[in-house]
Amino acid sequence: MAKEVKGKVNRKLLITVGVIVILLIGFLVVRGFRGTGKTTPAAYEIKPVSVKLAAVQKGSISRRVNLAAKIVPATEVTIIPKVGGRVAEVTVDLGDTVRAGQTLIQLDDTDYSIQVQQMEANLELAVAGQKAAALNLTRYEQLAKTGAVAQHDLDSARTASEQADAQVKQAAAALANARNQVANTAICAPIDGLVSGRQVDIGEMVNTGGTVMTMVDISSVYAEFSIPESEISRLAQGQKIKVRVASVSVEPFEGTLTNLAPAADSSSKTFSARIKIENSAQKLKPGMFAEVELATEEHQQALLIPKEAIVEKAGQKLVYLAKEGKAVETRISTGLMEGEMAEVLEGLQEGDPVITAGQALVQNGSLVEIITA
Repeated sequence: MAKEVKGKVNRKLLITVGVIVILLIGFLVVRGFRGTGKTTPAAYEIKPVSVKLAAVQKGSISRRVNLAAKIVPATEVTIIPKVGGRVAEVTVDLGDTVRAGQTLIQLDDTDYSIQVQQMEANLELAVAGQKAAALNLTRYEQLAKTGAVAQHDLDSARTASEQADAQVKQAAAALANARNQVANTAICAPIDGLVSGRQVDIGEMVNTGGTVMTMVDISSVYAEFSIPESEISRLAQGQKIKVRVASVSVEPFEGTLTNLAPAADSSSKTFSARIKIENSAQKLKPGMFAEVELATEEHQQALLIPKEAIVEKAGQKLVYLAKEGKAVETRISTGLMEGEMAEVLEGLQEGDPVITAGQALVQNGSLVEIITA
């Protein structure tokens, strides 16, 4: 009996001592925090998250389709000689700029010049015969008045004079043709432009019908492309369209749709089209690859935010607004996307402050600190 009482007393004593020890340790810990000037963990302040903002704004946004295109010259000319002969001189070379009427190739005109001399002599003979026939007709007309010649003889003299007149015209035409042949030995540029091809050298023989040079005018160029049936209804002649040529500039060139095929190609089922682009600086060259940007859908006065502000959570799109120093989670629905901007259909109003940097670090109700740098 005494042992049981003694055991109970010992247990009570141990419990009492344990409680006293725990209280003493807690007292010392609290005293230690106060003595060092530190705060307890519960007293730590929650720091706000630094964020950047962008206001919801109104603007235009569009959906675009990019189509492959090729740059072609506004005008391309194949130069073919009107007469044959030996090339005596080539005055220009590949890439040279020339003016309309400028001589490009000179053929040897010796044989043609001799023909001119022959035709000149023929014309002189014809003129002399014309004069003689005219004098003979005059004499017969005078004699006919006195009845000294028969009517038949007068008619013959008149016919001879008319034939002489025709021979003069024929000789004059032959001379003009011979002179034209001489002029044609100088092969001239039909347009202002650049020499894009040269097929002959000095000493070569050329014939009519053979190409000797090609020229292009690239003061303006065309972007040729094909349009799928699904997009053809969105295009009209005169429409302004952007064309990108990556090898020339990161900025697009603006052109005008000038040609649109009325029917689709039977094999590809696409419509051919051309966009005219001013090219006074001659940056765009024929044969370059291009990309046509077609705005297939455009919304005016749409609510726009930077795409980086949108957060995906549990299959929902949302943004965080900064209001009264806190992040406010707001669900949104989006429409068109273009570049770095997104269209907001529901959930926001113009001017709302949307968090665009730091949104991944906040939750609904988080304290935020706005930074402008």
